[in-house]
This record gives sequence, structure tokens and C-alpha cells, in this order.
Amino acid sequence: MMISISNIPNKRSRDPNVAISDLWPELGKDFELNQFYRLYDGAEGWLGDGYLAIWPRNEVQEFRNPNLEAYPDKYHFFASDGGGTQFGFVVDNKAVSFVSAPDIGSEEDIRVLGSWEQFLRAVEAGDYI
Repeated sequence: MMISISNIPNKRSRDPNVAISDLWPELGKDFELNQFYRLYDGAEGWLGDGYLAIWPRNEVQEFRNPNLEAYPDKYHFFASDGGGTQFGFVVDNKAVSFVSAPDIGSEEDIRVLGSWEQFLRAVEAGDYI
């Protein structure tokens, strides 16, 4: 069975009457996180064995500054497990790979989880850093 945005628990709806731009316009309208943030402003809850807290869009934008020293800016973080791990993605040759990383760590600690579906399955299984 495919796992998708619909599987994410406790999504916070946003006002559909307020126009917003995509957080990652360079990745296009079909990018899963652009689709998510068009409809929702975050989510938080248990997804199988893992906890997933997708940050509100303003927190995604604010998060970059404190982590530039720990992780290069090629990593785009957007969520956490609420207990020491953050989730993000990296783009390499136009391919997006989702990653997990400890809140306190360095680039060597990052684990590549794969596609959007592989990322959600890893959270669901509690199988990430």
C-alpha cells in the first residue's frame, strides 16, 4: 500500500482564501512538500512507530539560520520527530532525497532515507537516525 500525505496525522489546515507561494518553487508544483504546504500549515502526531512534526511554513523559513554551522545550506529541514531528530531533503542533479539528521551533529551523521514515500515509511517504522 502506498503511503502519502493523506497518511500524515493531525494536519493543520490553512486558509485557502489566502494566496501563498511555494516554499521551494524551484522544485515545481508537483514536489510533495509544495503540495503539502499549499493545503496545510504543519502536522504533528504518530505515524506508525514514529512521531512526525512537520513545522509550520514560518518555522521552516526561520530554521535555516541556527543550523548553518552544523549542516550545509544544501539541506532543507522541514520537520522533526519531537525528540532529537530532524527531517529534511537535499537536491542532487535535480533528484530529491529525503534525509534524517540528529539535532546535534554534523553532515557525517545524516542518513539518506530516499524518496518521499521511503521517508514516510522510515518514519512509520521508526527506522531513521
